[in-house]
Amino acid sequence: MDIQALLALQEEDGRLRDLQRELRVLLPKRKADAQARLQAARDAVEAATRENLAAQREVERFQRDYTRRHEQMARAERNAAGLSDARSLGAAMQEHSSAAEAAARAEAAVSNANQNLSPTERRLDQARAFEAEEDVAVQEIYEAIAARKALVESEIEKVKARRAELAATVPAAQLRYYERLSLTRWPCAVPFGRADGVCSGCNLVQPPSVVQAMLHADKEPTAGLVTCPACGRILI
Repeated sequence: MDIQALLALQEEDGRLRDLQRELRVLLPKRKADAQARLQAARDAVEAATRENLAAQREVERFQRDYTRRHEQMARAERNAAGLSDARSLGAAMQEHSSAAEAAARAEAAVSNANQNLSPTERRLDQARAFEAEEDVAVQEIYEAIAARKALVESEIEKVKARRAELAATVPAAQLRYYERLSLTRWPCAVPFGRADGVCSGCNLVQPPSVVQAMLHADKEPTAGLVTCPACGRILI
C-alpha cells in the first residue's frame, strides 16, 4: 500500500490547521488577554481615583465645619465687645468658649482627614504609573500580535500552495476519501497496531479481516486503502 503522497499531504494539512488555529484562536486570545490586562490597570486607577475623591471630600467637609466654627467664635467676640452687662457678657463668653472647643475638634478632624488623604494620593499616583507601564507593555504586545498575524497569513498562503502541489500527486480515489474524511476526523491516516490489532485513531481492536488486509497491504504496494470500520480512518 503506497500512500506516501497522502501522508505528505496530511502533514502539510496539519501545518495548515495549526496556522489557521493560531490565526483564529490563539492570536485573538492573546490580544484579549492583553486587553484584560490593560483594563485591570485602568480599573485600578478608577478605584484609586474614587477613593482619593472621597478622601478629598472628607477634608473639604471638615474644613467647612472648621470655618463655620471660627465664624461662630468671631460672632461671639463681636457680641461680647458691645456688652457691659455681666450676665450677657458671660453668656457671650460661654458661646465663644463652646465655639472654640468645636473649632478645635474640627481642626483635629481636618488634620486626621488630611492624614487619610495622603495615602490615597500615593495609591492613585502608583496606580497611574502602573497603568502607564501597562499601556506601553500592552501596545508592544499588540504590535507583536500584528507582526505575527502578518507572518502567519503569509505562511498560510505558502502552505496552501504546497498543499495544492501535493494534492495533485495523490491518486484521485485516495484524495476524495481523505478530503471527505478530514471534515469529521483528524488525523485521517493513523498508525495501525499490527501486534495488538488496534486502530490508534479510535483505540478499538480491529476484526481479523482488517488485520489480514493490512498484512496484504504491507506486501503489495498497489493494494487499496485499508480503513477502520469503526472510525473510518486510514490505517497505515
